[in-house]
Amino acid sequence: MDTVTLSKQNRLFWLGRYADRVYATVRLMIRELDKLIDDRAIDYAGYCRRLGIPCPYTSGQDFCRRYLFDSQDPNSVRACVDNMLGNGIVLRETITSPTLAYLQMAQSAMDLASRSESPAVELQWVLDDIMAFWGSFDYSVDAEEARNITKAGGLVENLSLMLRLGLGGERLDLDLKKLLNRLYKTDLKARPEALAVIEARVMEQKPVPDEELLRAVEGLFQL
Repeated sequence: MDTVTLSKQNRLFWLGRYADRVYATVRLMIRELDKLIDDRAIDYAGYCRRLGIPCPYTSGQDFCRRYLFDSQDPNSVRACVDNMLGNGIVLRETITSPTLAYLQMAQSAMDLASRSESPAVELQWVLDDIMAFWGSFDYSVDAEEARNITKAGGLVENLSLMLRLGLGGERLDLDLKKLLNRLYKTDLKARPEALAVIEARVMEQKPVPDEELLRAVEGLFQL
């Protein structure tokens, strides 16, 4: 197994988290934009509460615009895009320049979307660029340790969002199994108490409250 420094572990892990956060939240926000077009209400206050972020927004339209594109808001999708790209730039030698280019393209697509009155098309480009990033990442990164750490970060993000937003179902248990599989293939240090909760859910199918499972997923890795 290739040795990865603690600093690079952290970068790889958060690259995975930010990439999947951007993908998941852009998909959600495209649906919210559709509600605006249909003149339907958006429960933006409930969304913020479930994610555990502040809710400074004054309307559904204000929420869609600022949550997506306000780079000064650390909880915005745009801030996640910038953080994703920042980690990618530092990891250029590991992930390769062609793979990094897809992250840069995703940021450019966000710029275009922010200037559009109907940004759904440009936001779809963001999704396409993230998917292309993962495809290039799998093809270009030879170091198995690096791939597993980054994929573990993405799975943590997916699980966190599913648990917070109540979007789990069968997919939740599938991603929990994938997370354990990635963990066992890395040198990442897992917190024993958090790992025990996840293993109890996956291996013994014990009922675990979503709140406890969320704490375990979010607190699994010692990074």
